[in-house]
Amino acid sequence: MFYDLHVHTVLSIGENALDEISGFARTLGLDGLGIVRYYTGARLEQPPRRDDIDVVDVVMLKPSSPEELNTLAEKVRAKTEILMVHGGNYDVNRAACENPLIDVLCHPELGRGDSGLDHIVVKAAADNQVAVEINFREVLDSYKRQRVHILSGMRKNIKLCEKYGAKIVTASGAISKWNMRPGRDLAAITHLLGLELGKAIDTVSTVPEDIVKTNREKLAGKRWEGVSIVDEQNE
Repeated sequence: MFYDLHVHTVLSIGENALDEISGFARTLGLDGLGIVRYYTGARLEQPPRRDDIDVVDVVMLKPSSPEELNTLAEKVRAKTEILMVHGGNYDVNRAACENPLIDVLCHPELGRGDSGLDHIVVKAAADNQVAVEINFREVLDSYKRQRVHILSGMRKNIKLCEKYGAKIVTASGAISKWNMRPGRDLAAITHLLGLELGKAIDTVSTVPEDIVKTNREKLAGKRWEGVSIVDEQNE
């Protein structure tokens, strides 16, 4: 199964409605779609479920400081299936990776001349099960020297994640259906940046799928830290 956990619709900054995005996602062979909304303090309404694709409820935090990040994470964690952080600021990147309530740190290299991460931050991400995102739209929308910095930063972050055992998620970051790509195309970007092909495919399949499954079990009260309820009928 292929998941793209970072897609925007008109519910956030996207150009297309959920029906358009979902239909196009199925055409691309995607099985799961993370529909992102930014948390603004207003009540969070979950995107509607669909029969043709697994719609994942995703909330993106865009904090200006580590303190704000931690406060927002406490408020929102129990209200969403996937909790992401808008990365780029080093202090926010680090705080996200040090907070076990966070699922994915998005584009840590955004707007920087470096990767936005170092061994301290990536070790924390591994310890707290925070995935580091490889964001295709950052590559798609960049050019010349800016693109060189982005690709270099992504390559470094992949190496750090490999070294310290942190999870990687590859996503489109799409704000239009035309930004979206099939799962294997997304995996190919991460593979070209240095990750072994099988592991690159995992970044759009088993890794995001496991995050979604684990969080849904927690929200349903079927999983706690180190413990999960087993349905005997399905054994």
